[in-house]
This record gives sequence, structure tokens and C-alpha cells, in this order.
Amino acid sequence: MKKSSTYNLVMSSIMATFVTISTFLGVVVPIGGTNTTFHLGNITCLLAGIILGPIYGSLAAAVGSVIFDILNPIYITSIPFTFVFKFIMTFICGTIAYNNDRSGENQIYNIVGATVGSLVYIVLRTIKSFIINLYFIKMEPLAAMLLTLNGTFLSVIQSIFTVSAVAILLPIIREKLSERNLQ
Repeated sequence: MKKSSTYNLVMSSIMATFVTISTFLGVVVPIGGTNTTFHLGNITCLLAGIILGPIYGSLAAAVGSVIFDILNPIYITSIPFTFVFKFIMTFICGTIAYNNDRSGENQIYNIVGATVGSLVYIVLRTIKSFIINLYFIKMEPLAAMLLTLNGTFLSVIQSIFTVSAVAILLPIIREKLSERNLQ
């Protein structure tokens, strides 16, 4: 089925809504100058990239994540970073999943895409956290690095959970979308 621009717009809006809602389902862990949140939002971000492709999926992930930040005052200053980081994570995931006209149908490419996108996201967050700890909170370099690495460790744990959830949920979602001629 060739996807129309109306289909892409509607599905992107639905996925952005799922991203916002699923990001609320989590626990905040304050670490230094930033917060690490164990939430379900990254799962829906990566699913958006695989289901909708790199462009529409990335826009859905970025917009949905920014809406969460707008609605949650502790993240309001992170909006520009959230938009860029979530867009990049999902774009990488979707690009790998859609590599060589696979259209997100190859489970191996989907898992590789989710893994690489998650790892890039961790690197981006780690750099941001270190800069905040070092220059804005004015920590000593060693303290800033140790605190940042602690947050990175928690992000790695969340990413393992996230990629595993994507691998489990994607075939189920694909089947349901296919049954309704939405895929």
C-alpha cells in the first residue's frame, strides 16, 4: 500500500500522542544537573521510526517528546535538546530499518536500528550532562565526569529494556496494523 500524505500525517499525530503519554509512564531519578527518567517514551519513539520511517517517525518522536517537556515543568529548559536528540535517535533507527527498501520489515535491521539509535541518544545525553555539570553547576571535572557516568549507566540499562521492548512489541503492532490495512 502506498502511504498518502494524509496517512502519514494522521499516523505521525497518533504516534506523537503515544510518545507523550508513554513518556509520562516513568520514574524520575535526579542525578546532578539533569534528571534520568526510566520511562516508556523511548520505546514509542523507536517504534515510530520503524513503523513510519525516518522522517515521519522522527517528527512524531520529537514533537511527542517536546509536548511532554512542555507539560512537565522540570523539563521545560530541555525542550531544544529533547527535540534534537529524540529526532536524531529516531531518524537513525528509521534509516537503518528502512535501509535497502526494507520498509521496517526486517526484524534484524529493526533491532540494529533501535540499538544504534539508542546508543547515539546515550552519547548525546552524556555530552549534555557533562557540560551542564562542568560549566553550569560548576563541578570539578572529576566530579562532573563521575556523576555523568552514573547517569550514563542508568541510561544504558534503560536502553537495554527499550530495545528489548521494541523487539517484542513491534511484531504484535505490525500484525494489528496489517489486520486493519493500516500498514
